[in-house]
Amino acid sequence: MVRPAEERFAATLALALMVGGAAAIIPAAFAIPPAHAAELSAEEAIRNELSRLVPSPWRLDSVTLDVAPPPPTSAKDSKPADQRAAAKLTLGLTLGKPTYLIDSREGPVTFLRPVAVEGLEKTLNAKAVATRSASGWTVRFTPQNPEILDGLGKPADEWPGQPVVLGTPEAQSLREQLDRDAQQRAADEAARRARDEEWLVQHDAAAKIAAERADKERRAAEARAAQITDLRAKLLGSDRAVKIAAYEAALGGNDPALRQMASEAALQSRDPLLGNLALKDWLARRRAIPVQLFATKEDANSETVLQNLGPFTVEIDGFTPVNGAIAGRMGAPGYSIAKSSTLIGSLAQTELTLSSFGCALSLRLSEHQTLDGLLRCQTLPTLIARITLD
Repeated sequence: MVRPAEERFAATLALALMVGGAAAIIPAAFAIPPAHAAELSAEEAIRNELSRLVPSPWRLDSVTLDVAPPPPTSAKDSKPADQRAAAKLTLGLTLGKPTYLIDSREGPVTFLRPVAVEGLEKTLNAKAVATRSASGWTVRFTPQNPEILDGLGKPADEWPGQPVVLGTPEAQSLREQLDRDAQQRAADEAARRARDEEWLVQHDAAAKIAAERADKERRAAEARAAQITDLRAKLLGSDRAVKIAAYEAALGGNDPALRQMASEAALQSRDPLLGNLALKDWLARRRAIPVQLFATKEDANSETVLQNLGPFTVEIDGFTPVNGAIAGRMGAPGYSIAKSSTLIGSLAQTELTLSSFGCALSLRLSEHQTLDGLLRCQTLPTLIARITLD
């Protein structure tokens, strides 16, 4: 079995030789051109190849050569003594450059650890067999201790990347820079994680607040729906006392939606008491009430009066819900008899009566949620009047 160290040595020897200007690579065996073969002895042939045997960065400093004719391996292979010779070699080698091994790699930088210094000496023992034929001498080398060259690394310029030798100022500077870069990356990563964690905390807090708000709104909506359902049930119920109490509570409250619902239901109920409750609430919340006027077919002059009269307005200064008494002013700018003047009036169930200096307004609640009636002014034709309960 061939040892791995011997295989490496044999490959080194094979790659170290160029024969006759052509690349004649024979594992651990070297041929000498026939033009020179007759001029060389076996020892000279062996020595001639040694100069090309040692690989870079080693150099050959000394050679001890003990040549003897080898015994024939068989009758068939027997050759004359001058055609075949064997030799024991002792080679003195000196390292021409310091060598290194890789300690670590950081990106493009290769940190090298010194292994051997320049001038290191090694002694290599080998056997050589030289055979001469018509084609010239062929020399075959067999190393005896190739392991002495193992583990010695390579020169710095033969390693990949940017080689930097440990222990040098350059290595220290690069290491410090790499450490700073690593620390900066770690700090950036820590800051990023902190930002992410803070965002998650804020996101969770916002989600919690949103969930609480949604739950609160849901409960409020459920309570609101229950409140409306309860009010509607009371307004439509058969218990009149409960119904009236529900109307009074809704109309007297500050909830616009409930008040609107109760007001519409009361005005549509055709119940005088409920209608009166709705009208009281409506009047208590009004200050200026526009009155729509229409001409009558019975008096041809009513159309002319209507055009000249202008907007007719009721202004409420005070309203007493207990007895329905109303105080304020009403009138229109077109005629002196109808000019705005102090009024007195009252609300009796669903009928509204207002009187001023020269005019009287009588209205009754209709099924259309309007107050419809007549405006009578002295010396003027009677006009149809309407107040919309918005």
